[in-house]
Amino acid sequence: MTTLSFGFIAVYVLLVGVASFIEVPVGRGLGAYQLNVLIRVGSLAAAAVAVFVVHGPRLPLGAYAAAGLGIGLITGIGSIFYCVSLKYLPVSLVVTFSNLYLVVTTLLGFILLGEPVTALKLAGLAGTLVGVLLLARAPARYAVNPDPGSASTIVPSRALVMMGIYIAIVGVGAFLEKPALKGLDATQLNALMAIAMTTVAGVALALQGPRLPMTRQTLGGLGVGAMIGIASVFYFLGLHNLPVSVAAASSNAYIVVTVMLSTIVLHQPLTRARVRAIALTLLGVTILALSAT
Repeated sequence: MTTLSFGFIAVYVLLVGVASFIEVPVGRGLGAYQLNVLIRVGSLAAAAVAVFVVHGPRLPLGAYAAAGLGIGLITGIGSIFYCVSLKYLPVSLVVTFSNLYLVVTTLLGFILLGEPVTALKLAGLAGTLVGVLLLARAPARYAVNPDPGSASTIVPSRALVMMGIYIAIVGVGAFLEKPALKGLDATQLNALMAIAMTTVAGVALALQGPRLPMTRQTLGGLGVGAMIGIASVFYFLGLHNLPVSVAAASSNAYIVVTVMLSTIVLHQPLTRARVRAIALTLLGVTILALSAT
């Protein structure tokens, strides 16, 4: 069962890694709020198809359904703080900071779910997190053009506060996905979260603007979102039988796929530092897999 769960996580890593690579050209010319809503709408469309295939035209009711919507609301709000942070910090730095949500998720898993803390798991978590942080300057989420006015309005303290809120919110949201899977399957949780996240993204875009252009990039953004929506189902399938600390950390190895595609397709230099970071990330995930067996 553990091997199959890691297989699901591997599919997630591949799909999100490809989606993050495609997001770079798609995001050019789009604002963070625009790209955010396109990705959410695309994810919702994929989630709706997945849940329809498995359950038909209905969603669950009750406490677990409310929990799924609540987690989506939390995560969606977190994404807005991410978008706001892009006004004050370079994209590469925001992406680097954003990965620290894993620390919150992992600690909550240890404290509230009683997940075992072993030297092997801690080594795997440390290796994966450090490797991901070192690779985070590669193309990644919300690959939008910098705000033209950001250079003159940089407020480091405000940016750090925004990123701190993002890390806390998304870390809690990622943790809550694990207990929610006790009453929901992967397609249900994915659909409920997608509904709430799309709603938050739509409201944010309506308030912030500008309106979405009707271009090929718009369709590309929807496509990226659809890939992420499909990938999320596989992540939840893997999370169901894995500790949340292991699943969350392993899933962030998608950045390795993004970096390798950038090297192969865009001929970006594969420096020694990147090679070491890739090796460290893969070693960390391997150790996590061993710790979960």
